[in-house]
Amino acid sequence: MNYVNALNLIATLKIKREQEKKFIELSNIIFPPLARETGWKLTSLWTSNEQTDEITHIQNQWQTNEETAEQVESILTQAMENLTQSIDGYQQQLEMLDELIIEETLHYANSYTI
Repeated sequence: MNYVNALNLIATLKIKREQEKKFIELSNIIFPPLARETGWKLTSLWTSNEQTDEITHIQNQWQTNEETAEQVESILTQAMENLTQSIDGYQQQLEMLDELIIEETLHYANSYTI
């Protein structure tokens, strides 16, 4: 077993299924620069029952290089500030993405691999 000290930042989201395409479009604009700026890796998991669910559940797991929640929050805040200053329209795209989210919770987790 290989235990990793770095935290994972997990954002659990709910969006309307009809908004999936727009969410993906905005995610493809927002998340790659954020990953480059932070040096983190993103894994995104999507679940829904296409026949009965009107809601899509998304779990964005950011594999960070930081060991504390305070370090994660500091790196994330600085990265967002840098990107909103250096990329035209980045702040507006963030706001558009946020408008699609019905519910969001954030968690931190450690991980190990076998």
